[in-house]
Amino acid sequence: MPRAILLLALLLGACADSRTPQAFDQRMAGFVGRPEAELVAGLGVPSRSYEADGRRLLQWDFLAPSTTPAVYPSIGLGFGSFGFGRGGGSGVGVGTGLGFGSLGGGGVPQGCSVIFETRDGTVQGFNRNGPGCIA
Repeated sequence: MPRAILLLALLLGACADSRTPQAFDQRMAGFVGRPEAELVAGLGVPSRSYEADGRRLLQWDFLAPSTTPAVYPSIGLGFGSFGFGRGGGSGVGVGTGLGFGSLGGGGVPQGCSVIFETRDGTVQGFNRNGPGCIA
């Protein structure tokens, strides 16, 4: 029985979403102490850069897909005819509703901005901002 509980716990842990801000921080921390060239090779060309007092700040802006479904309001107009026999009729209808996009990815993309500080060509540290900073 204890083995079954352990196996179940491991399976549930494997199904959990591992995309977290902590995982993002761990990935970005791997660049600290490395040459600036490795940072650019790993993340691509920065969106912005700024230099002052021997420091260089490099900023990357990312968009992560939303993890929430999209919900869209809609209005519909319908026309119909039921001409069965003498008492047949026709009609016009107006309605409203909600459309649901696919689960995960239909909502507004989540932004993430990461700024790295370098001195003498070496990455000193980083700062992140935004709900899309997950890995």
